[in-house]
Amino acid sequence: MIYIFSSKSVETLGFGKKDTGIQLLPVKPGTELSILKSSGHDGQKPDQVYIDVEDLTPAEVKRSLGQLKKGAGFWGIIDPKGEAEDPAAFFFEGANDYIGSALVKKGLNKKRFASAFSWFCSREICGRGEEADDADAKGKGIKLPAGQFEGWKSIRPGTEGTFFFLFVSLTAKANLRSMLSDAAFSATRSALRDVLQQGLFQAEALLWMETEQNSVFLVPPRKANVQAAIEASLRLLANNHLLAVEKLGLTFPVELTFALHYGDTLFQAPGKTGAVISESVNYIFHLGAKKAETLRLTVSGDVPEEAFPEGLKDIFVPSGLFEGIPIRHSRRFTNQ
Repeated sequence: MIYIFSSKSVETLGFGKKDTGIQLLPVKPGTELSILKSSGHDGQKPDQVYIDVEDLTPAEVKRSLGQLKKGAGFWGIIDPKGEAEDPAAFFFEGANDYIGSALVKKGLNKKRFASAFSWFCSREICGRGEEADDADAKGKGIKLPAGQFEGWKSIRPGTEGTFFFLFVSLTAKANLRSMLSDAAFSATRSALRDVLQQGLFQAEALLWMETEQNSVFLVPPRKANVQAAIEASLRLLANNHLLAVEKLGLTFPVELTFALHYGDTLFQAPGKTGAVISESVNYIFHLGAKKAETLRLTVSGDVPEEAFPEGLKDIFVPSGLFEGIPIRHSRRFTNQ
C-alpha cells in the first residue's frame, strides 16, 4: 500500500482513477501519522508512506517527520513546487525518497514508486539478514584510479563521477543548539568547520553539504587522498576531547562520528547541491545518521580495500550489514 498525506486529489498528483493500492490521507494539524507502523521487520513488506509538504508550516513538517521516523518503514517527501531549501536535509532525517517539482509536473505513476521501493527492499529489510563476513565486502576487488587529483575546479558541474563520501557529525548528550546561545552555536559550527577542513587538507576533501549537526565531504577517488582522509578522521577521533575544549571552546563533552562510503553522484558545487539526489548520497546520509557510532569511523563495504592505510586496516572490525552492504566500525576511541 502507498499512503500519501496530502491535501490534493489522486488525479491532481498524476495518478489515474484506476490506480489501486494508493490511499490519500488528510494533512492537518494534529494528524497522527505514527499509526502507519511498518510490519516489514516481521518478514512482510512495509508500506510506503509519503507526505506532501507544500501546505505545511516548518513546524508541521518537523512534527510530521518525527512521526514518520518512528512509525514508517519506508517514507518519503513530495515537494510539488520544489520549495524545500535543502532536499538533502530530508535524507539526513532518514527519508528514503524525495519527489520534487519536475516529477510532480510530469505526473506521478506507480512505476516510479515501485522503483524506489525495489531499491529499498534490496538494501534494507526485505529478505536481508543482518550478519556479514568481512570477505563479503563489495569493494574488495576495486582498484582506485592512478595519478594525481586535478582539483575540484576541473570537474564540470552536472557531470557524474565516482567519489568517496565522508560524513561527520558532532553530538552532545543533549541537543547542542539548546545548550548554547545562537551566537555561541554559530561560533562552534564555524570553529568545527575550520578544524575539519584543516584536518582534511592533505586529503583535498571538499566540504560539500552541511546542516546544523552534520557535514558531508567529497574526497577524490585516489588512493593517497582517501588514505589521508581515513588517517585524518582517526586522528580527530583520537583527539576528540582536546578538540572540544581547545578548538571549539566547549565546557561540556561532545563526540564526533565519522562514516565513509564510495559511490557515484552528479557533481555540483557546494551551495548548489539542493537538487542532487543519488543512491550514494542517500546511503551516506543513512549510514552516518542511522548506523554510525560516536567516536568511531564506520566504513561501508563499497570502499575498496586499498583505501585503508598500511597498518590501520586491523583496527576496523566487521559489523554486519546496513541496507544490504557490509560495514566495518573502527575500534572505539574514548574521551578519557
